[in-house]
Amino acid sequence: MTFMHAGDGQSSLTVNRRGLAVGVSAALAVGVGVGALTAYGQGWLSDTTTSLANSAGPWSVAAFLVARYNRRLAPAIVAAMLALACCELGYALATELRGGTSATSTVVFWLTAAALAGPALGVAGSWSTETGVRRGVGISVLGGVLLGEGFYGWTTLADTTDWRYWAVELAIGVLVVALAAARTERPAHATVALATGVLTAAVVFAFGRLA
Repeated sequence: MTFMHAGDGQSSLTVNRRGLAVGVSAALAVGVGVGALTAYGQGWLSDTTTSLANSAGPWSVAAFLVARYNRRLAPAIVAAMLALACCELGYALATELRGGTSATSTVVFWLTAAALAGPALGVAGSWSTETGVRRGVGISVLGGVLLGEGFYGWTTLADTTDWRYWAVELAIGVLVVALAAARTERPAHATVALATGVLTAAVVFAFGRLA
């Protein structure tokens, strides 16, 4: 029989708290940094690549990676939401520093989007660190986001932006979903991963059309 000393439990709690603090700090820093880079990128990038700074894809990738870093489900969800919210705050701050302005309605819209999309990306990031069907589903969610936005941009925004960016994002989304399915251990899991990617893409596309 193994006994756990009180000191061992307290030490484990301290480690968990430190890990949570690091995870939250990473979410804040990454979010603000990516958001600021997005704002400055609108002036730095060429016409061919400027859509990178007008796309939700990079923000979603940042939130997913921060959630994956946190691993555990609850901290991952919080981290993803914080990262997305800080992307908008970093973007708004950098826009002000560049001499521009951000409409209050736009800030509220993206903060609301962070509250809605953050939990899904948080779960996806956390599940992507596991095994079996959860890993496939987690990775497929990210691929579906890129696939859905890429298809939306290619079919809806191509008249005012460079279609090649959206085509590349769409292709990356397809590749991520395919890899997620390929890395599963059973055919049934692969089917679930593929279905998750397609469903996520459909939701993102529909949201883009309604926004």
